[in-house]
Amino acid sequence: MATRNNQDPENQKGQPAKRKVVTFLRPFSRYTRGDVAGFEPDEVDRLVKKKVAVEGDKLPAPSDNPDDEPKA
Repeated sequence: MATRNNQDPENQKGQPAKRKVVTFLRPFSRYTRGDVAGFEPDEVDRLVKKKVAVEGDKLPAPSDNPDDEPKA
């Protein structure tokens, strides 16, 4: 049975797939605030740039500036 490339834990060179962990700051697709998931580096960059998620497995500390907090 063949597997799709995005579901294969190894890339075509036999190397483990490089994934990064993100924590979501607000709802996005099937994820809610605080959810942790792994994605390809390009997707992580896109999510961080859109301020949907941060790299790592923890939410950042609350800011003293209310303008920095995600809006619902």
